[in-house]
Amino acid sequence: MSPASAEGPDSQQPHSPMSAMTREVLPSTPTVELDEIDLRLLGLLLADPRVSQRQLAREVGMSPPAVGERIARLERQGLVRGYTAIVDWSALGYPGLVYIPMTLTTDAQVPDVVGRLRDIPELTELVIVTGSYDLVARFRIRDHAHLQRLLLDRIWPIRGLQRIETLLGLGELVAERPANEVIGLPAPETSTEEPATPEAV
Repeated sequence: MSPASAEGPDSQQPHSPMSAMTREVLPSTPTVELDEIDLRLLGLLLADPRVSQRQLAREVGMSPPAVGERIARLERQGLVRGYTAIVDWSALGYPGLVYIPMTLTTDAQVPDVVGRLRDIPELTELVIVTGSYDLVARFRIRDHAHLQRLLLDRIWPIRGLQRIETLLGLGELVAERPANEVIGLPAPETSTEEPATPEAV
């Protein structure tokens, strides 16, 4: 029997490029078990990443070294991945937000397509999706001319893209919520006491 005759009928069918996409997905972190103190520390860090360990220690009733060890453990476990500033994109000169759904060709080289997209500095997110498209990319742009250059010079030349659609954001209605709101962490308590007024003499 020849090798060709040993193959089933499905072997001649083109495979979806999405079958190779799982190798490009960023790894997920296993769920971390948290106690009440961990949750309080996480809520405080989300509210103010610049808070000192001494202040955190006062808030949770622990010593600063013990708090430092807990935070280090959360970092080692991958729960706390970094501390960053939240940038106002409009003030930075990139007020435009554009979403581009993409369909790949059946013979697309997925690592090449994903690599070319990752090399575009304006890319802020790239996800696999269900439905009629394979990927959705999100970009920050300055203006219409910037979008034109992005499409003509960086996206359309990528081999393996069969179809794309450009969805221009007209304005954000709900900004990305911080994790403490998504998972329902209580807001850090703030003092509501009025400062003491000196007595008249």
